[in-house]
Amino acid sequence: MPLKPIVRFGDDPSIEELRSAIRHWLADNLTDEFRRTAANPDYLPRDAHERAVAFCKKLHAQGWFVPHWPALYGGGGRDVVEQVVIREELAYGGAPLVNTNGVNMLAPVLFKYGTPEQKEEHLPAIARSERMWAQGYSEPEAGSDLAALRMTAHRDGDYYVLDGQKTWTSNGVLADWIFVLARTAPVTGKRQEGISFFLVDLDSPGITRRPIRSMTGYPTFAEEFFDGVRVPAANMVGAEGDGWRVGKALLDAERSNITRAAQAQRYLDELIDWCRSQRGAASDPLADPAHRIALARVVERVEVGRALSYRVAHQQAAGALDPALPSLSKLYHSELTAELRALGAQILGPAGELLPADPEAVLDGHFSEGLLLSLLHSIGGGTSEIQRDLISTTGLGMPR
Repeated sequence: MPLKPIVRFGDDPSIEELRSAIRHWLADNLTDEFRRTAANPDYLPRDAHERAVAFCKKLHAQGWFVPHWPALYGGGGRDVVEQVVIREELAYGGAPLVNTNGVNMLAPVLFKYGTPEQKEEHLPAIARSERMWAQGYSEPEAGSDLAALRMTAHRDGDYYVLDGQKTWTSNGVLADWIFVLARTAPVTGKRQEGISFFLVDLDSPGITRRPIRSMTGYPTFAEEFFDGVRVPAANMVGAEGDGWRVGKALLDAERSNITRAAQAQRYLDELIDWCRSQRGAASDPLADPAHRIALARVVERVEVGRALSYRVAHQQAAGALDPALPSLSKLYHSELTAELRALGAQILGPAGELLPADPEAVLDGHFSEGLLLSLLHSIGGGTSEIQRDLISTTGLGMPR
């Protein structure tokens, strides 16, 4: 079923031509392997990840991988409306977009705070899918309370020497580089002070990397141990001690969630089509009024989610983003993802418990695997509890 929301972003002839071009290109270039998978390609086994990288390089040649970047750094030079439409169509089609940490998180920070040399070295490599990035924020004693981090970095001539541990590192298994927060000064006042932001080559001597396997069976995360790792001072982004501000900007950089909104529409469409295919069967799911009511609720929720994503994008385009809106969008889509996957697994019955590798899996195991992955979304990138705190303080003006 094609993407036909009630409200659609950029509904004019030129945008419709762009949508059509993307769909035709995907029909010729997107393999069934990725149309079937519900997983982020950064979380797939290495061989599948490498095929996803090859696909993204072809996408880059079309100007659609980082369409909103300046051409100077490998982008397509398109506006926000076109960027949203491209992301929406790719996500609905099931296109594997690799290196989300590099594209959606680090790159906006480099555009804002990076030196010309840092931009020249890293941005084109990200655009060409030649350098994969991991996010090194969490530590064993610093997850949601990130200001409690203990990794240290002390200056030694033209280098900083890093010691400590990072854990639950997104894309830590497949990444080539990692961006980390480390403490360059002891805590004397506010814990957020004295933290700096570094770009680190994961092949640097002194780094030990260990995979962490998730419920899906994929080594979704990793942990890294830093033992006297020497990092060039030129790899610091922003000023020494200014890492908290840089790190916060990174977390706020990509929160329209248009990708999740389009994926939710795709999985909802798949589920409804399957339910219709079972009409008249002994186990017809639509014969149960509770299922019909639940599906109607999710149809409404998915449409609201897309409208919310469009609102974030509109405000970004106007340069007047409500500071609470990205947190609201992130929270909404995290909970919508979990609700939709749980409903699908329930409606599918016993088949809803089968993972994609099972030959009896229904709908390619999207809902069983997706239900497990949805738990990550309520934690990664800022827990749902943190998003509620941000909405209450920055949006409603409530005291901390």
